[in-house]
Amino acid sequence: MTEVSTRLYWLFQSLIAFMPYLLAGLLAGAIVLWAGVFLARFLMWHWLLPFEESCLLTFKSWANPTLDRYMSMVTYLAQGEITIPLLIFIGGILLYRNETSAALVLAIGLCGSWLLNGIFKSFFQRKRPDLWASPDRPMDYSYPSGHSMSAISFYGLLAADFTNYLNVSLVITAALASVITLGVGFSRLYLGVHWPTDVLSGWIAGGIWLGACLYGLAQIGGI
Repeated sequence: MTEVSTRLYWLFQSLIAFMPYLLAGLLAGAIVLWAGVFLARFLMWHWLLPFEESCLLTFKSWANPTLDRYMSMVTYLAQGEITIPLLIFIGGILLYRNETSAALVLAIGLCGSWLLNGIFKSFFQRKRPDLWASPDRPMDYSYPSGHSMSAISFYGLLAADFTNYLNVSLVITAALASVITLGVGFSRLYLGVHWPTDVLSGWIAGGIWLGACLYGLAQIGGI
């Protein structure tokens, strides 16, 4: 009981110490998404939309049943049904190894990307592509791509945790995180559920959020 109380105390202390980096990361991500909307919607909208439509139609022309199944599996890697169990499992290992800060930041990293994405989708309300009939098209808004944000931030943090705490080579972890991030983003385009600028903005904002999480973790002594 005493050990549990001690871990909860240090978890709370880590959360307080990480709070400035959390707020800074959310603010920086928000600024980038605002800038993306301004550039796309008000300065380059008439040029971008035909280009984006052309990209999606090109990807659609590559479609076949095998690639459809593969892309559906890849896109699933950034959904909560996969990321939440991974968070619980890896977070539990980190807590068992007394890496409280790392477990906390991993959870904050995933939840923060969801928060940022949800706020901006509700605010900008960009409609999803509707260039062909698709049973997989979500009913919510399009900008930015939540899958792309979650992929780069969550799997980027996992890569850092595996390298720093589980002694897995950075070359391996960074390569896997990069492949998953790129694969998830491309799958969203292939399935026709996001515009290219949704995915690009999600990667950029998620990358900034990942950087803030890693920097904050380093500052509070996690790495």
